[in-house]
Amino acid sequence: MVITKIQIWQRLNDMGVSKTLTEVETALSEVDTEAIFNAEKAKYRIEVWDKVSPINGVSASKILERTDIPEGGEVYLIYVNGQLVYLQPHDPFQAGLVALTSENVLDIANQHVDELAWQAANEKIFEAVLEKLV
Repeated sequence: MVITKIQIWQRLNDMGVSKTLTEVETALSEVDTEAIFNAEKAKYRIEVWDKVSPINGVSASKILERTDIPEGGEVYLIYVNGQLVYLQPHDPFQAGLVALTSENVLDIANQHVDELAWQAANEKIFEAVLEKLV
């Protein structure tokens, strides 16, 4: 989710930058939030692990010894700028070790990437608004 004008206004106030909500809204409207998000999202790549290939030099059999991989569940990998950042063996949006299925693994992985990309984008959006206001 894109950062809101209220969230930006609160962060500015916390920093001691006194601006009205209208000023923040105007500055935010001048920032292409979608372009910033798309640039961030382009840094990510998802791969559904085949449970055979080694990961970062670690054998598949060693990785499969992990206790957080549900029986028969899928595992996805998230790369940022070509570097492996996440090995996700279960649904990160549900409590417990809920298995990822072949039907939902890509949807969940994409949701995960969207969340990560929005976090990064929101920092850049905040900085862009701040630059316009100071």
